[in-house]
Amino acid sequence: MKQNKGFFAHVFLTGLLIFVFFGKLIPDINNLYFSRDGDGFRTYFGMYYHAKFDTSYHRLDGMNYPFGEMIDFTDCQPPVSNFIQFVSKHIVDISGYTTGIVNGTMLFSIFLASIFLFLIFRKLKLPNWFASAVSICIVFLSPQIHRMGGHFSLGWMFWIPLSIYLLMLFDDKKSYWISLLVGISAFLAGAMHFYMLAFWLFLFAPYWLFRWVMKADYKFSWKDLIHVFIQIVLPFILLEINLIVNDDVVDRTANPWGFYTYRGHFAAVFLPLFKWYIPFSNNLSFAQKFDWEAFSYIGIVASVGFFLLTIRWIKGVIKLRKMTSITGNKILDYLLAISFLVLLFSFGVPFIFGLDKLRSFLGPLGQLRGVARFGWMFFYVINIIVFYLIYNKLFLGKKGFVGKIITFSLLSVFAFEAWVYSGGYQNNLNNRIPELENENDHFYQSLAALNIDTSKYQAILPLPYFHIGSESSWIDNRCDIMKHSFILSMKTGIPNVGMMGARTSILQSYKNIELVRTPWVKYRVIDEYPNNKPLLLTVAKCDELNTDEKRLVENASLITTTPNFDLYQMPLDSLRAIPAKYNFPQHYSDLTDSIKSHISEGKTDCFFESNGNLNCGTEKLKGIKVSNDFQRILETSMTFDMSKKVYIRFWVKDYVKDMVVRTPLLIIQDKTNHELLEEKYTDIWRHIRSFNGDWALVEIVLEPKQEDEIVKLLFKNSILDGQDFYFDEFSVSQKEF
Repeated sequence: MKQNKGFFAHVFLTGLLIFVFFGKLIPDINNLYFSRDGDGFRTYFGMYYHAKFDTSYHRLDGMNYPFGEMIDFTDCQPPVSNFIQFVSKHIVDISGYTTGIVNGTMLFSIFLASIFLFLIFRKLKLPNWFASAVSICIVFLSPQIHRMGGHFSLGWMFWIPLSIYLLMLFDDKKSYWISLLVGISAFLAGAMHFYMLAFWLFLFAPYWLFRWVMKADYKFSWKDLIHVFIQIVLPFILLEINLIVNDDVVDRTANPWGFYTYRGHFAAVFLPLFKWYIPFSNNLSFAQKFDWEAFSYIGIVASVGFFLLTIRWIKGVIKLRKMTSITGNKILDYLLAISFLVLLFSFGVPFIFGLDKLRSFLGPLGQLRGVARFGWMFFYVINIIVFYLIYNKLFLGKKGFVGKIITFSLLSVFAFEAWVYSGGYQNNLNNRIPELENENDHFYQSLAALNIDTSKYQAILPLPYFHIGSESSWIDNRCDIMKHSFILSMKTGIPNVGMMGARTSILQSYKNIELVRTPWVKYRVIDEYPNNKPLLLTVAKCDELNTDEKRLVENASLITTTPNFDLYQMPLDSLRAIPAKYNFPQHYSDLTDSIKSHISEGKTDCFFESNGNLNCGTEKLKGIKVSNDFQRILETSMTFDMSKKVYIRFWVKDYVKDMVVRTPLLIIQDKTNHELLEEKYTDIWRHIRSFNGDWALVEIVLEPKQEDEIVKLLFKNSILDGQDFYFDEFSVSQKEF
């Protein structure tokens, strides 16, 4: 009875503090947007569109039109959005409450995380008051709190405490029911976000090795394999089957960008950087180099506790000349060991030591680029262990009253840091989007007055165009067009050509990107459209449209104007006519001083040799072996007109092959005596101008530094090291295309 009172007291206190920390958000939670743009608003849009307009539980057709995308690759929380879709279509329409459900479940996950942490401490036989205080401090210092501002699935913080609690339960009693709970939880966590499945695998897979190899008092049983299958293999298989059966894309990147950019760092985990109560931390030079993803600060108490534990353990090993327990509890020893190894992985160990090629052996884990997030497991584990030992060694130890004073002091420090971290965060989440609240704003009045039938349009093409997710090309959201075009899709049900997801098909991406690049022969994506309805161009009121986007607008007809964007109708026949109307192949052929290759004429094969010479013989097109070091592919001397820009142009083959257009380039401008004027690092994808079959035309624009210069172009690609790379038809000129 006493235990139940303690539990319910903790439930009440957790709920009360969630209201204190986030109470401003709760009364109108369905009209608040924790993120008004970026990844967060993409999730709001995707989940609402999926629930309201999609006919499949597996695909989101609101983006990347006409192809759509697997909902698993859009961070749209498939278990939640599919629940909303099912209820809305078979019971009662709740799609209008999607925003509130997204927000509410994130806040509720804080509550659940606190509950499971409390249960962990109770299992460790700590008293209710202490378990409650520490659990609440942990959740409000959790690095996952700040994920609620954009990465909503990662903001569900109860998955890691739940996995730890289930592991402790199973370690006490090998029950098939517990294994089943583990398997179901792992499946749901993985369906929410692949990173959460990785946490479960990191926790449970090594556990069995720990039991079989490290625990001398445990004997292997063949029944263990059933538990392993239920806990680890089955959830993974079910998630893989879902992808295999429902995903027809075969060209997702195997090398997502950001593994080394989005990794953790020792200082960002153990030091209170950028805290107002330690002002000098803002001036530490090394702290300025971290990406925000690196920060998984564990708290000053846990930091000091970890180092004291480490020193004590090392002394014990040296003295006894054998491995000793660091916590006095075998399951806690395991949790500390595995979470520390995972923490090292979050730092990029061992790959940062020149062992990058080992990443190819990681399998699905190689797809998880934001490895800094794996430091979260260490955050929870080290705080559980340190405060478990504080209570047992200090509060109950021989230090008596002094130990109790120290314990309360450490709890106060922990609570202070949690308050600093989360105390004012609700202000960052308290955002409104008037266009989604007011049906009578200027835009909708215009639609009504003009009697525009939105069912007559097959897709929205946002301009300036945005496309994020293929990893092969990155076209940022500009002029807030993502938000405006997504709102238009939400209000009308018209799918969007724009894309913001992850691991999108490379070929599909470039078929859509081709719409906003210089057309060569045709816009291939038109052949993919299911009907002949026109496109609805949503054109932002800004000056950031490129030349090709402006050309689309010039060939469309204005429908209406709003304060933020204009709407144009683009008939498909008008779109089809643009390539022939402007005849860019002929224009390109006229302006270039380079030889005519098979790209434009279909007659002569040319290739650039590794020594930098252009060979236009009768041999077949040869490739240059890619190297991990920069090698020269162009060097030419030119006399420049200082009033005009310089254009380096060349074609690259197989641009839809993974990593080809992510090839780094080094552009060097030298004086005639080879003294450096300027060097610039870039990538091929940033400069793609047009497409023709398997070839992409690359155009790099430079400013001349002096009249007589030597221009050099070098390339390298560590991922494609040793493979053939095909270039053709190089030119350096000052003629615009």
